[in-house]
Amino acid sequence: MKKRRLNNKNPIHLSIAIYQLAKLRILQFYYDCIDFYFDRSDFQYQEMDTDSAYIAFSCEKPFQDCIKPELREHFQEHKYDWFPRDYNTDVAKFDRRTPGLSKDEWSGDAMVSLSRKNYICYLPDESYEVKISAKGVQQGRGRNEHVRNPDRFETVVRDRITLQGTNKGFRQSKETKSIITYTQTKSALSYF
Repeated sequence: MKKRRLNNKNPIHLSIAIYQLAKLRILQFYYDCIDFYFDRSDFQYQEMDTDSAYIAFSCEKPFQDCIKPELREHFQEHKYDWFPRDYNTDVAKFDRRTPGLSKDEWSGDAMVSLSRKNYICYLPDESYEVKISAKGVQQGRGRNEHVRNPDRFETVVRDRITLQGTNKGFRQSKETKSIITYTQTKSALSYF
């Protein structure tokens, strides 16, 4: 995919065009790459957004071992239509930031998805590496650690419960023009 230059001065039209191109590209990735090169028994989509896809593969190294045997040569010829070039460090650095190319940003063995933008991916071993998205729940400085772990996500699904999180911050008061702090308790992880 070639980089495009747009001469549109209206930022709303430009943002809608970029959003539509992102949706188109992620659907092309599914139908023209994943669904084309892999047998449907070898993968399952877990979650998809306009800029990301979470896919469970039946192989440890899916882009080497799971590709249909009759299409392996074709995939090798066309893989750089979908993924950054990796044969040279200079082009790899350039392609790393190229829009429209898919990158393997995280690999793990387990995922619990409660709703869109509310999921956790992790490696259930001694390293316990985690990738988490909990929309609306503060995640910095150790906040809401009691909810932001694999066991709590699994508990929500298993016991069909809702867990609470606490957001803290400050804002400017319109009445007094001073800065005030606030504490907000909200549903952090919900079964429904």
